[in-house]
Amino acid sequence: MAINLLVFDSHPVQYRVPIYKEIEKLQPGSIHVVYGSDCSVRGFADAEFGITLAWDVPMLEGYSHTILNCEKGTPLSGWNSLTGKGIQQLIKTLKPTVILLTGFNFRFDWVAYLEARKNGIPVWLRCETQDHALHRSKVKAAFRSVIYKTAYLALNRIFYIGELNKKHYLNHRVKTMKLRPARYGTEDKFSDIIDEEKQNMRIRGREAAGIKPRDFVIGFSGKLISKKNPDIIFGMLEYLPEALRSNVHIYFMGSGELHETLKIMAEKAYQDYGIKTSFTGFVNQSQLATNYLTMDIMVLPSRKMGETWGLVANEAMQAGCGVIVSDAVGCSADFANWERFRVFKEGDPLALATQIFSLSNYNRDFNWAKKSLEPYSIHATAKSLLIELRQAKQHTSSN
Repeated sequence: MAINLLVFDSHPVQYRVPIYKEIEKLQPGSIHVVYGSDCSVRGFADAEFGITLAWDVPMLEGYSHTILNCEKGTPLSGWNSLTGKGIQQLIKTLKPTVILLTGFNFRFDWVAYLEARKNGIPVWLRCETQDHALHRSKVKAAFRSVIYKTAYLALNRIFYIGELNKKHYLNHRVKTMKLRPARYGTEDKFSDIIDEEKQNMRIRGREAAGIKPRDFVIGFSGKLISKKNPDIIFGMLEYLPEALRSNVHIYFMGSGELHETLKIMAEKAYQDYGIKTSFTGFVNQSQLATNYLTMDIMVLPSRKMGETWGLVANEAMQAGCGVIVSDAVGCSADFANWERFRVFKEGDPLALATQIFSLSNYNRDFNWAKKSLEPYSIHATAKSLLIELRQAKQHTSSN
């Protein structure tokens, strides 16, 4: 048995699985995915969400896959938590044309990388690494840089997810000719919904949350944790003009360790300004659409603690929300100049309030970002990978 594209992925991830399904749909039989663990399907403890997490959409359907479950201890907890046992035999059996890695985070990834090199199989990489997301000491940054430069030398293709990711590779001596775009995107949950039904979903969602028709809904989507800095949303209220503030409704979609703290802040916001706050709790994949349609804008005010992209921004724009992110969020480098996208200085509540006011003047438009998001789509990424795969197969055949 021979396979064209053999992907090594730590576990089924809700924003990568759709790419595999799309590749299989566009070119049946061309892809096989190897997972180190299926913990995200069977459920695993997520301390930040504060729940036992299992995604409620089909993650192991629509494409060929193998689950090695080569776990040691708690899966995804550290470099050696996915060992790579079984990879050697699998590569020997499947005889892939190309191997695609989704990171270098686990022993699992490095075993696949070294086995590919040993067998003369081209290796590709698509991951979210960039240099802007974290504060690192010069010593630690220099050490990591040496590892990156060494690992990247032997890669045949690298697919960048966005501008900061591309800059990272160029900074680590990757030649431009090796780089291809395969930008970060999310499955579009709104593409098959007509605008009339979107409006009905929006009305129902707002009514269920006790939101008045004229209310301006400032939303947040993600884990309620320090890294995401959701409490700044309450901190910026004092800087909003009274005419806008009197119509604000705050909407938190997610769960996490800051939930109780935010509830206390919400009570104070109601006492001080009469502002009501909704808390949805954790929302699984199948329920995201209504919640985004309920919002007018979505704010991701993360601190510089590893927010390499911020896929909730993609989801919110697919729903037609205006979006505001801090300058610590990776996607800000790609979207900063878009019509209803704003960037503010990390940790600055006045700057956040200023950007919220600037977006409050727009009427809700479900499709404002639709055209611009096409390069950041599942389909575009799948096509980019398949174009390179076709060339790799032709090169193999000619040799």
